[in-house]
Amino acid sequence: MRIRTGGKFAYREELVDDVADRLDENTRVGAVEASAEFTQAMLPALERAVEHPDMTEELAEILSTRSVNIEYEIKTGVTVD
Repeated sequence: MRIRTGGKFAYREELVDDVADRLDENTRVGAVEASAEFTQAMLPALERAVEHPDMTEELAEILSTRSVNIEYEIKTGVTVD
């Protein structure tokens, strides 16, 4: 697998190296693979978390990222027709 890191993609080198450090991986390929495994496990976990009784709008905002948006909103009201 090749990851372009030249020109406008130079940021990727630091990004993948940072992930490698955080996930205790020794290689960039290992970092990418570990990231994929993490995402594969985390997305279903977030879907379950949003249904947890302790979930709040604030916590949903904290758990949201640029790529994953967690929405939690409680609506109450009375409608009279």
